[in-house]
Amino acid sequence: MAMASTPSNPTSRLRREDAVRAVAALLRWLQKNPTPSPEPIYLIVALKRAPVRRFEHQLRLPHSPFPSISLVSDRLPSDLPDDVEPLPSSALRSLPAAARRGLVLVDRRLRIPGGGGKAAGAKRGVTVPVDLSDPAWAESAREAARCVELRVETGTCRAVRVGHGAMSREEAVENLVAAVEAAAACVPRKWKNVRALHVKSPESVALPLYSGPSTSSDQDGDDHPEAAKREFAATVEEQGRVKRKKSGMGCN
Repeated sequence: MAMASTPSNPTSRLRREDAVRAVAALLRWLQKNPTPSPEPIYLIVALKRAPVRRFEHQLRLPHSPFPSISLVSDRLPSDLPDDVEPLPSSALRSLPAAARRGLVLVDRRLRIPGGGGKAAGAKRGVTVPVDLSDPAWAESAREAARCVELRVETGTCRAVRVGHGAMSREEAVENLVAAVEAAAACVPRKWKNVRALHVKSPESVALPLYSGPSTSSDQDGDDHPEAAKREFAATVEEQGRVKRKKSGMGCN
């Protein structure tokens, strides 16, 4: 008789084999539906109850979920890593399509035109200020590239970027599992408040990872697929805003 599988982490309710199966299916779909640049992969977290207060938390991933890293500066450092694409300050006004899907580092000495906000951020992609006078700027930038934000203000469904279509299956699974564990640990009531987990790209269907038990005491959110889809779209747009860190880069 085959034994029932258990989560690799004793405190987790996510089975790793479910994560592997979902990621493999999503990567196959992305390979059959190619795009000019790698599509982002999102973890969709559906809660049973929305937090009473605004909630946000930085999640640290094993690997960067961004397919590329660009640096916008007119004074490029001599130690610029080979995998960081240099961009002039004029790129702030019209970032190339590839940079919009990746992580864009911006020299702190430059002023980002147009300020922040949903509309501006969605057009630029994820942007992080960097202090190039710091000898450890490259290390700090790589740390920032592994951090994503779980943010809940209204509603019960939120999206967290955990990877991209060009990642290996193992790296994508590692990021997904790490994000699930971190998210479940920091949301109010932890796993008891997790209704369901899915993984998807912007155009794919949502592939199930976990479905929590429901009880009569749960304050049900809107489980309608169209409502969840609208919340996902709104979350992705919101997470495209310019990131402004009050105390440097990296996770809290």
